[in-house]
Amino acid sequence: MSRRAMAVVVGAVVVAAALLAGVRMATSTGSFAAKTAWGEPDLTGVWRAARLGADSERDTFNLAKLEALYTPEARARMKTLSANDDPTMRCAPPLFPRAAMLGHSVQIIQRPGFAFVFTEAYPVYRIIPTTGRAHTAPQYLFPTHMGDSTARWEGDTLVVDVISFNGEGWLASPLDKPTNASTGVWLTSDALHVVERWRRVDADTLEYQARVEDPNTLTMPWETPAITFIRQPIERIEEVLCRPEDGPDTYLARLGS
Repeated sequence: MSRRAMAVVVGAVVVAAALLAGVRMATSTGSFAAKTAWGEPDLTGVWRAARLGADSERDTFNLAKLEALYTPEARARMKTLSANDDPTMRCAPPLFPRAAMLGHSVQIIQRPGFAFVFTEAYPVYRIIPTTGRAHTAPQYLFPTHMGDSTARWEGDTLVVDVISFNGEGWLASPLDKPTNASTGVWLTSDALHVVERWRRVDADTLEYQARVEDPNTLTMPWETPAITFIRQPIERIEEVLCRPEDGPDTYLARLGS
């Protein structure tokens, strides 16, 4: 091999190594540049996070902090309720951020100006405008389980603002009791306001975090920990319906809980 040819080969190796190092560095610092065909950060895929929750020995969802923020009026009402009052016992879908802590798959599909979030547990969908547009006009806005969402991009993070909840959703499960005195009741009201942050960390990792405000039940805003979703090697989630006559325990068993 001539000196010139050898120099070309060595140069190519050096460039390849530098590029590889650059990719690894970008991954390690949380920067990921995948884009959709129209230039938005690409969050598409089927994603699943570990089940999160709380008991007297662990608290993986920051629920002790949430519990301490409930107003005296909310606490008084919570004492009159039990696990049977959890809306999911009637197959009502859990709102986000609770839906993100269940340990079941979500699927995100993007189109220009929109992100669609589908949940496998208590199957429901969210249609989220991503252009920073205003919420639905008041005359057309009505309270729902999942609320009214609108979003904007802040760099590689999709920031979703959610209002117009119906006040029936809970923020965690009756099984989540971070202290021995916990009631397992996690109320919200129709004043609930959630701000979510969705960010793709690398090819196979999606991060989610939410800030929750509810002046009718909480004395201060509450923030969830960052939740790590891992890409699943499938193209779509499945349809597993929750039927009240079967009971939620049967439904969750069919989901693999």
